[in-house]
Amino acid sequence: MNNDLYICLNGRFVQEQQVLSPDNRAFRYGDGLFETMRLRQGNLLWVHSHFERLLAGMFTLGIDSSLFNPVEISRQILELASLNQISNGRVRVAVFREEGGNYKPESDRFEYIITISPLPDENYRLNTKGLRLGLYTEIRKPANMLSTLKSSNALLYVMASRYARDHSFDEVLILNEQGRICEASSSNVFLIFPGGRIISPASSEGILPGVMRKNIIVRMKEAGFQVEETQVLPEDLYRAEEIFLTNAIQGIRWVLSYRERRYYKNQVQEINNLLLPLQVGS
Repeated sequence: MNNDLYICLNGRFVQEQQVLSPDNRAFRYGDGLFETMRLRQGNLLWVHSHFERLLAGMFTLGIDSSLFNPVEISRQILELASLNQISNGRVRVAVFREEGGNYKPESDRFEYIITISPLPDENYRLNTKGLRLGLYTEIRKPANMLSTLKSSNALLYVMASRYARDHSFDEVLILNEQGRICEASSSNVFLIFPGGRIISPASSEGILPGVMRKNIIVRMKEAGFQVEETQVLPEDLYRAEEIFLTNAIQGIRWVLSYRERRYYKNQVQEINNLLLPLQVGS
């Protein structure tokens, strides 16, 4: 990140520098959460969904959220964007337990850091070149109360992303402990079958329930698409006609290939149109 940019540390706006204490619990133990939001023309997209997930995660980890004010945090995000002269960007809100203690924390109060970096486009754009998809099998993701957290401990996704890099894939799919498809390394996944049926791994499969996934499912159902949240098997990748991935920063991305299988993007293009007009604050 550019050293001239500002960050927001517990409500204070400071230029980026060595602000992380060695006793920070996110640094020491991964004891925290984060959300990445998209800023478009000075407005936060899907902001209510992001804060809803963040607060649910704080509750799960036992981090006291009684003083966490989404309205004030949103105001600070917009002020930070203004300070950095960024109108279209990627916002990261990292929340962590107040430092103190070893594994056993001395406090459940929260601290936070907000950062922002610019994005080149103000709108979601469907990728021109389809993604090459791989399958990551070395580490499987368990389905438990921690599975749904966007946690500061993201080693599974780091390892999966390294595998994708080293094998020249654009993205890889992650399996749960039962060997079923869970999600991609940075996205949720949807498969479209002949006849128009669309499936995505259910929340019970151990997925991180993405904000974009949640909102695009609502929009697809409203538009009359047949969408089902269910179990997805690796062999389903060979039966699908189209595959797309979703996340809140990149929107929808279509997949060109998995091994020797090739996919179309006809319905994906229609689904991508559902993102317009964008709903600010939804």
